[in-house]
Amino acid sequence: MRIRRIFSILLCLVLTALCCPAFSAGEAPAASPETDACGLRGYDPARGWQYVILGSYPYEADGTEYPVLWQVLAIEDGEALLYTTYVIDAHQAVEVSGADAKNKNYPNLSTYSETDLNRWLNETMTGRLLGSDPVLPAVVDTGDLGRLYPLSDFQLMTEAYGFTDQRYFEVRSRWAFATPYALEKEDYVNNRLLKDRVYGTVSYWAANLKRNHHTNEELTCKRMQVCSGYTDSHKKGDTNIGHLSNEYLHSSVGLRLALRLDCSKIQVVSGSGTLWDPCRLAYVADKSAPQPAAVTPAVFPGPTPVPMTPAPVRGRPTLAPPEAEATPVPVPDWAREGGD
Repeated sequence: MRIRRIFSILLCLVLTALCCPAFSAGEAPAASPETDACGLRGYDPARGWQYVILGSYPYEADGTEYPVLWQVLAIEDGEALLYTTYVIDAHQAVEVSGADAKNKNYPNLSTYSETDLNRWLNETMTGRLLGSDPVLPAVVDTGDLGRLYPLSDFQLMTEAYGFTDQRYFEVRSRWAFATPYALEKEDYVNNRLLKDRVYGTVSYWAANLKRNHHTNEELTCKRMQVCSGYTDSHKKGDTNIGHLSNEYLHSSVGLRLALRLDCSKIQVVSGSGTLWDPCRLAYVADKSAPQPAAVTPAVFPGPTPVPMTPAPVRGRPTLAPPEAEATPVPVPDWAREGGD
């Protein structure tokens, strides 16, 4: 009888663990991130990403500029990690052309900091993208990566950032569309980004150098990690969009880029933070001053481009406008333009 009773108790405990997700640490609901004093928050499983506009860059195929749309992945150690929503340009990781490109004489690189892409992003593109934005001094110099850089494949599998911990096959959280300007960009070997005929996503966008799957260490190699935006031609109806793959360093890859902002130097001054009403940021040199001075960017003389919604295709994520009662982002009185 005693053995039967113990067995019954154990059976009940096992069934309870199986039937009640609350008992499983892996199934515990993710906590909503708190909003930083600057007004930004990281990815929230219930509300998705918070969006901001920062800087300006060519958007239309003819080079017409618009504000750049970013999504906030996380607030970490007092810094906001931002990621462009679109692929905004294209470039080679290593500028190889002519006979070297034809014969595939690509260098072996051991760190991303050695790439021509890293130099170009930080010596040329950063100024073009953020040079006229007062928030530029709040952009963190990360050292080897500089201020503007592609995410690594491990970062693109970080669930806390809103991605899926999945490397291969279709990963919709990593789907990305390119601006018309990026699609028209031709690079050193006359390569161009390609647009998938079915889904409209761009061919490849950079994700740093190839890394060891287990240790996350960069590998000395001639390839870099990329996100694939093509449908899988081998299986009808399946896709590999968002699939983490690799490509030779000389290839033209889309630039979907990240940067970090010092939260103590920025402040949200307008916008609710939704995809359709992104936040606008100001630079604040000293928030501890009796009357902090928020330096706001000029209002752009044109509309922020509406999030691109390609022609509807079965199975593609839809972009729906937010509800009318979207939670507003808290803006302190001293940061409001005009003091209203």
